[in-house]
Amino acid sequence: MTHFSYTLAAIIQSFGIHRKLKRMTDAAYELHLMQEGEEFLGALCWPKVENIEEISMEYWNIRKIDRKRAELETKIKESNVILHEAHKKRAAVADRSKDIGQELFNERERAFELLETLNVERDTIMGKAQQVKRRFEALKTKASVLKAEGDTVSQSFIDNRDHLVSLKLQFIDFKADLERIDESIDSQQERLSELQSDIDDKLKGNKDEASETFGRISAVNRNITAYKAEMGLLVEEHARLCREVGRYLNLNARLPECQTACDGHLGLLEQIRLLRRSIQWNKALAERASA
Repeated sequence: MTHFSYTLAAIIQSFGIHRKLKRMTDAAYELHLMQEGEEFLGALCWPKVENIEEISMEYWNIRKIDRKRAELETKIKESNVILHEAHKKRAAVADRSKDIGQELFNERERAFELLETLNVERDTIMGKAQQVKRRFEALKTKASVLKAEGDTVSQSFIDNRDHLVSLKLQFIDFKADLERIDESIDSQQERLSELQSDIDDKLKGNKDEASETFGRISAVNRNITAYKAEMGLLVEEHARLCREVGRYLNLNARLPECQTACDGHLGLLEQIRLLRRSIQWNKALAERASA
């Protein structure tokens, strides 16, 4: 409200047109603008009010808050770096678990296939050895009968004896093959046990590492949340203190120390001062309308 509009409104009120609601609405809106302006002015000018005794406490509190805000910003920045690295590590652990697990699983599958092949081979040799053993037992019985009958020089006895020797040699070969395969089976089973142990250990190790990484991520997130909450309170307190500084500069705009503190921002100070005067005029008109 300018001086002309105030004078015009006062004249109109003399004719019974008060418009009280408009005056109160204008005053409330201008008060909001003035408070925002005072906060902005205080934020711009507070570094120069150290020697103004009435607002020196606000000056030192703002400096304290600015230092604390800088510390929190550093902590938030450092925490975000840690959080980023933790997320990278979590992803790496997940990828490594997948790669390690797949490699070991493939090797274990190959070991199972080889063990199955060895077992099939063992069963085949066992079957042949059993056949040789049955034939050997049959020929041995035949030789016993021929010997009991006194027939130890006939061609049949001699052929039977030679056949027994041949079967015995075959059985010895089968037995050697079985021992070799049994050793291979034992070795392969031991390898399977080692592979399974490696799988369990590595997956457990990765699981523990992943749990540790998730715990770290959670802790850092909590810290960041706490830092930001504290930062929010400091921002609110900083704004309040700036409003106090701006309000003092507004109310005492004519004082030399206030003019010096607002050097470079006198235009803003003048706008705030005019808003303050307009609020006073609107309030005066509203009070006159209530009388």
